[in-house]
Amino acid sequence: MRPSGAAILAAVALGGCQDAGEADARHAAGAAMIDCSLGGAGGFGRDCSMERVEQGGASFVIVRHPDGAFRRFELGVPGYGLVTADGAQQAEVTNLGGYVEVRVDSDRYHLPVSQ
Repeated sequence: MRPSGAAILAAVALGGCQDAGEADARHAAGAAMIDCSLGGAGGFGRDCSMERVEQGGASFVIVRHPDGAFRRFELGVPGYGLVTADGAQQAEVTNLGGYVEVRVDSDRYHLPVSQ
């Protein structure tokens, strides 16, 4: 199920829920920690960070992995809502109620949806 563009845009409204001790030095200041499952791992851990950036009139979400790798997603793309901004693999987005699951290749991310 593909959530609407408005739902995806709402997904990246970052709240102030992060403890300062949670953030790792490898993650950008002001980023929120999110659950992710990398490289086909079976379970999720709060190991990735997410930040929203505006660039050239477009909105992006950057998800950073603990090893320094990252993925960029563009928000508000007509007909899609969220697409992979870099690379050939496209994002699959599933609305799971209070969050959306974004899958690219063998990586999965849980992005929060605000009301």
